[in-house]
Amino acid sequence: MHVHKTMRRGLVILLTAVIIAMVVAPAKGQGEPDFLVYWAATRLLATGANPYDPVSLRTLEHETRPERTQDQGQGFASWNPPWLLVVLLPFGLLPFDLAVRAWILCHIGLIWAASVLVWRLLAEPSDKRGMQIVLFASLWSGPSLVALLTGQISSLLLIGLVLGVWWLHAGRDRLAGAALFLTTLKPHVTYFVLLLIVLLVIRHRRWQVFLGMITAGLLSLTILWMIFPGWMPAYFSLMSAHRSLIFQYHTSTIGSLAYALWKTNLFRFAGILPLLFAFPVLRLASSRDWLPAMNVALLTSVPLAVYGFNFDQVVLLPAIVQIIAWLWRRELPVRWAWVIGGGLVVVYVASFAMLVIPGQYCYWFACIPVALAGLYALAWKQQTRTPGAYAADSRRVAQDAIPAGDSP
Repeated sequence: MHVHKTMRRGLVILLTAVIIAMVVAPAKGQGEPDFLVYWAATRLLATGANPYDPVSLRTLEHETRPERTQDQGQGFASWNPPWLLVVLLPFGLLPFDLAVRAWILCHIGLIWAASVLVWRLLAEPSDKRGMQIVLFASLWSGPSLVALLTGQISSLLLIGLVLGVWWLHAGRDRLAGAALFLTTLKPHVTYFVLLLIVLLVIRHRRWQVFLGMITAGLLSLTILWMIFPGWMPAYFSLMSAHRSLIFQYHTSTIGSLAYALWKTNLFRFAGILPLLFAFPVLRLASSRDWLPAMNVALLTSVPLAVYGFNFDQVVLLPAIVQIIAWLWRRELPVRWAWVIGGGLVVVYVASFAMLVIPGQYCYWFACIPVALAGLYALAWKQQTRTPGAYAADSRRVAQDAIPAGDSP
C-alpha cells in the first residue's frame, strides 16, 4: 500500500512539474510552429483586418517571429472552417508570448479533462489510481506531445467528441450538439463520427442535437460577420487558390503512405470505405454504448482519411483509455492482457521513436492508428468473452436512460 501511494505521489509531482515547466518556462519554440499561424489570423480578425490576406499574415508572422516566417504561413489555419478563428479569438487578443503559454495550458487541460470524462464513463469515479495512470498515458502519448509542441488545435476536436458522448449519455442533447460542433473544425478527421451523429438524430428523432449544433454555428458566424463582414469571399478565395495543394503534403494517412511507397493516389479516397459500415456502427451505439461506437468509427476512419497528420490522432485517446480500463479492471484473460498491454507499450515506443529519429517521414505515422485498431479489436474480442463484461457500463446506461430530448 505504501509503495502504491508513493508511486501515485510521484506521478502527480512529475506531471505537475512538467506542466509548470511547459507553461512558465517553455523550451525555445515550444508550441509555436502552427500556433503562430493561428494566432496571426485571429490577431488580424481581432483588429478588424482580413485574416485570410497572405501579405498581412506573413508580415505579422515575420514581425512576431522572424525566424519562423513561412512562404505559406496562412495556409494551415485558413483551411480550417472560419469559425475556428472565433473559437481562438481570445488568444488573438493576447500578445504572442502570453498567448502561447495560455494555449499550452489550455491544451493540457483539454486533454486531461477529456481523459477524466472518458475514465468516469468506464470506471468508478473513486478509482483515483487508475485515473492517474490514464492521465499520464494521455499526456505522454505521441499525438498529444506533437500537438503540444507544434501548437496544434486537435485537442479541441477531442474535447468536443468526449463532451458530445458525455452529454448524449445524460440526455442533454442541445449541449451535446454544441460540443459536437467543435468536431467540424477538422471535418476531414471526424467525418465518420459526424455522419453517425446525423443518422442518430434522424433514427431516434433527437432533433435537439441538431439545434445545439446549429445554434453554436449561427452564434460563431454572427460574431464573425460582426467583426469582419467580408469573411466569406475572402475565405473561399483563399480555398480556391490552395485547393490543388492538398495532395502535395506528406500526411499521416494510408493514402499518403501508399503514394510514398507505390506512387498511386488510389488509396487517397479509401476513407469512403468506413461509411459503408455506418449502420452497423450505429447499431453498436444503440446496443452497447456511444463511446465504443465512437472509438470504432475513429479507429477505422482516421488512418483512411484523405488528409490528416499525426497530431490529429489525439482523437484516438478515448480508445486508448478504454483499452487501459479493460486491462485495469481485469476484464481480459491474463494471457491476452499481457499481449494487449505489451502491444500498447510497443505502440507508444514506436510513436516516440518516429518522433525523435531523424529522417522519419510523417506518412509512417499512419501505422499508429492501424496498430491501435488491431489492439482494440483484439481486446474487444477477448473482453466480450469475459463473464460480466460491460456490466458496469450496462448499469450506467440503464440508469442514465437516454430520453429523446434534453432532460429538464
